[in-house]
Amino acid sequence: MTGIEERPCARHPDVLTTLRCNRCGKPICPRCMVETPVGYRCPECAGVRLGTFARREFGYDLRAILVGVLVALLAGFIWGRFPDWGFYCALLLGFGVAEAIAWVTDEGRGRDLLTIGIGCVLLGVAFSRIVLAYRLGLFIQNDPGLLSLLRLRPIPDLVFVALAVLIPYVRFR
Repeated sequence: MTGIEERPCARHPDVLTTLRCNRCGKPICPRCMVETPVGYRCPECAGVRLGTFARREFGYDLRAILVGVLVALLAGFIWGRFPDWGFYCALLLGFGVAEAIAWVTDEGRGRDLLTIGIGCVLLGVAFSRIVLAYRLGLFIQNDPGLLSLLRLRPIPDLVFVALAVLIPYVRFR
């Protein structure tokens, strides 16, 4: 025996490791260790987000897409039902999508998550307009509703859409 015992990694409990963070002593595996000038550290002590450097596992983007679409549709439905609360609904949509995706990807970052996040937000906005059109009866009157929807308070709605898109952009860049 060498005196060094294997312990489960703090972030990946299914991986046994002998590596320790040289600052806090937490067990870390090669997937989550961060090399610094003073040795290996856990992502928290190194001051980085793990997803920036980690290898992607199978289903990583699929999980992000599924949860992003689910949250976007829910927030879009709420925005379509309560259009006067556009600012708050935009925050709900942007933060909801961004934080849900970050949660299922273990605080991941990168261009792929940025694209997924913005795409889900735009899907949520489009769904909110469809819900609003049905709520106002625009589809029932044989009017496709697109022109009428574009005329519904375009300036505040565009600002709110920009705000909702900006949130995942800042979160995943």
